[in-house]
Amino acid sequence: LAPALCLAAFPAFSEDLTFTHPSGATVKFYGQIVPTYQSVDDGERTYDSVVDNSNSSSRVGMWVDVPNGENLLRFNLEVSLGLKNTADTSQTEDEDWIDWQRTDIRKLEGVYSGNFGAIWFGQGSMATDGAAEIDKSGTSLAGYANLPDTAGGFEFRDGAALSGISIGDVFKDFDGGRRFRIRYDTPDFSGFTFSAAYGQEVLAEDDDADYYDAALRYAYQNDMIEADAALGYAWKNDEDTTEQLIASGSLTHLPSGMNLTLATGDGKDDAGSYGYVKLGWSGDLWDYGKTAVSIDYFDGSDYVSAGSESKSWGVQAIQTFAEQNIDAYIGYREFAYDDETDADYQDMSAFLMGMRWKF
Repeated sequence: LAPALCLAAFPAFSEDLTFTHPSGATVKFYGQIVPTYQSVDDGERTYDSVVDNSNSSSRVGMWVDVPNGENLLRFNLEVSLGLKNTADTSQTEDEDWIDWQRTDIRKLEGVYSGNFGAIWFGQGSMATDGAAEIDKSGTSLAGYANLPDTAGGFEFRDGAALSGISIGDVFKDFDGGRRFRIRYDTPDFSGFTFSAAYGQEVLAEDDDADYYDAALRYAYQNDMIEADAALGYAWKNDEDTTEQLIASGSLTHLPSGMNLTLATGDGKDDAGSYGYVKLGWSGDLWDYGKTAVSIDYFDGSDYVSAGSESKSWGVQAIQTFAEQNIDAYIGYREFAYDDETDADYQDMSAFLMGMRWKF
């Protein structure tokens, strides 16, 4: 009863915020707010904050759809709210709680799609964006393969002193990003789609590199299983050429709700490599909405220096309140790092709790 009374304070949208023109064109507005309590223990001190959740940041956006015969022209604008988030916090920086910058423009793009596939242009996802992070567990809001989103700015302590090596330095998943790009996606061929993109970083300063990537994706579903997988390759041309190879997949047994997620990546050129596994369950325990729980493990090596080891495990739980469009979540994670120096790195832990309200 208590959760139901608390959630009653939030509006429930029975319809999308969509407006339709007599011509058939539509405008749809959407967004989400994700307040989060974060607590990080670096072995010496505990740091508590109320921030945004980098796993799925607070944002607003709009889609404009214009039919063109059998084809469709779409425009998407999406911006983060610029709130201090879980990836920004650290022992040394006291970030402003609101600091909106142009890098918070997530998407400013158009796409023209039809039987030929889809052509994208503007600020948005490169071909490999999400290729390392396919996750059908339903718990990615509380934790997934991109571990730096939990507490990436925190540095490991060498004894009592800060080492200068952060979680974000040694737990990278090498997933593709968003840039100003041109991208092509093929039509679906028996569940397979291929994408390729070329882009540049126009929102951040001092980045004149050329970015290229390609990805192959697969999706399958029948009465028993649902599966998604991706394989991606990306390279960056700057003063030096850097490459990375990533893959991930997630499988759900529909009758039981059990699911398995796997991911791997290689940063090439001694940038590190990792394997990631998550085991979860999702189902209906009561009438509010779906419940999902999971446990995961990350094993990385050769980040920052050859011979280093990066290990982490975590547990996650999500409860959906369908009528209010709310996901309540909780997650706990431990991080361990070691290398071939004489440093005595202390383990760290991070705890997240909050909710995501979508509209």
